[in-house]
Amino acid sequence: MNGTSHPRDSEEGLLGRKDSRFSWANIRRHFDEDVTEAWGDALLIVTCFVTGLLDGAVFNVWSCFVSMMTGNTVYVGLGVTGQPASQPYRWAKSGTAILSFMLGTYLFSRCMRYLGPLRRLTVILALLLQALLCFASALLCLFSVVPADAGTLLPNNFIVLLPLCLLSIQSSGQIVLSRFLGYGEITTVVLTSAYCDLVFDEKVFTAPMTANVKRNRRVCAAVMLVLGAMLGGFVTKNGDITNALWISGAMKVGMAGVYVLWKGKGGVRLE
Repeated sequence: MNGTSHPRDSEEGLLGRKDSRFSWANIRRHFDEDVTEAWGDALLIVTCFVTGLLDGAVFNVWSCFVSMMTGNTVYVGLGVTGQPASQPYRWAKSGTAILSFMLGTYLFSRCMRYLGPLRRLTVILALLLQALLCFASALLCLFSVVPADAGTLLPNNFIVLLPLCLLSIQSSGQIVLSRFLGYGEITTVVLTSAYCDLVFDEKVFTAPMTANVKRNRRVCAAVMLVLGAMLGGFVTKNGDITNALWISGAMKVGMAGVYVLWKGKGGVRLE
């Protein structure tokens, strides 16, 4: 009455502000805590699909890899002798991808260590940055900054090196994350060692499913990469790589969203 607030109203207002402060503090703790490595292999296997999708699409359109650096290294070696004769400047694309991958690995590993490699916010930001690099490459293609035939324009036009650089840096973020999560058998970017370790395993055919988890991970990683490559080939039949880039970026955003709700080591939960 008479413009004077009721004590109960004041109490509710204070409680409301107190709840708000507690809520923000809870959210901050949630994003500051480390995520558990458990089931991280499932997310890494999904990134193998992204690797297959990107490398399948990029190789099909631009004759280069952005994840599998062994193939790129071979192309650099061939380039010294001017081979292959049909694309004597393929070494420039492959060399750019290798250097970009190494730069990305250096930056991702150092930045994630500095911020806390398993900190929830760090993992989310790493995945969102990878998505952003995919989206940036897609926009370059969508607005014809990078034409569809950019891979064949060397040495007259080097614009294709820009998306190759961005996508190779993106790929490096995947393997860095796999290292921090502790799943060495899922590199997310290559399969040579996985194939070797799979058949090198004495129990590859004898151990039950639940008793040989590493074998299961290697098989799933290979299958997902092949499936991704199949999709990459399908969506680039017309020579347009844009859809593959949008899909890859969207998948990385989805994985970042999953880590928002991922179980943390500190037991803090959003309510």
